[in-house]
Amino acid sequence: MAITIKDVAKASNVSVATVSRVLNKQSNVSDETVEKVTKVMEELGYNPNCLGRDLRKSETKRILAIISDLGQSFYADVLKGMDEAAFTLGYDILIATTHDNPEHEMHLLKMLMSHSVDGVVLLGVKQESSTISKLAENYNIALCLERQEGSNALTVSIDNVKAGRDAVNYLIGKGHRRVGLISTETRSQSSVDREKGYRQALEEHNIPFDEKLVYFGTYESESGTSGCKYLLELDNPPTAIFSISDMIAIGAMNYAISKGVNIGKDLLFFGFDNIAYSHIFVPHLSTVEQPCYMQGKLVIEKLVSNMKSDIPDKSVYLLPHSLVLRESTGD
Repeated sequence: MAITIKDVAKASNVSVATVSRVLNKQSNVSDETVEKVTKVMEELGYNPNCLGRDLRKSETKRILAIISDLGQSFYADVLKGMDEAAFTLGYDILIATTHDNPEHEMHLLKMLMSHSVDGVVLLGVKQESSTISKLAENYNIALCLERQEGSNALTVSIDNVKAGRDAVNYLIGKGHRRVGLISTETRSQSSVDREKGYRQALEEHNIPFDEKLVYFGTYESESGTSGCKYLLELDNPPTAIFSISDMIAIGAMNYAISKGVNIGKDLLFFGFDNIAYSHIFVPHLSTVEQPCYMQGKLVIEKLVSNMKSDIPDKSVYLLPHSLVLRESTGD
């Protein structure tokens, strides 16, 4: 049986009128009461849609985009796509950062429960898949860029496994059987998937996986520098390196250049994301390009459609990627 506003009032030990004021964001309710009622609604799995027509009239026309860090340059095109699609559909985009803090992310998600926003797009989720699936049952939530294994929520991304596999297959196709990988200790789904693609490419060519050829660090360029130093100091170093992001790859190339390595001939590099620096840095970096603008645009279109539908779409939409070939692979 569906949870009602009366159930929320009883569990919160307040009146139905007070719950209604909380839902409608009226100012004559204390912060303590708002927090208590919001927490009860979350615990009971209360679906605000049960309020029907009256609640729908109070929609904010705002969608919150939650990202980990504004420093990631590829977010710019995603947010541009989101903003333009939202404006066309009569919505505004709010942006908030979490700095990879799950508690902060949940704090922001509570804006849905208090009806401060109509929907949320997570660009790199930090909650457990079970938490996201539960929230998606009652609220308008979508994942963008990063899929999450086991989450039953609307998702727009690319096939990161295939993208990683395509990049490494290209390096192997140029005659390189010792391919290094620089990844991250942060276990984001995209990193895991790109690593999986790396291993699949090796398997397709009957190349044994060598854990010594894999370096785990951070998303910073300095980590690419450290990773390249580690790989080149191996007794049998790689002749090509795949990095799971462009910033990592640029840091790695910078180290190789400092050691007099002929990039594109003696050592090949492949990055991921096609950020602006990838074709500014010399030599220009070969990379995987994902359609950031289109991902942002599509996720808003699908999310707004869900807001107007009685049957929410929780599909996973994977947009096509492409390989951009430049000097770092001898092209």
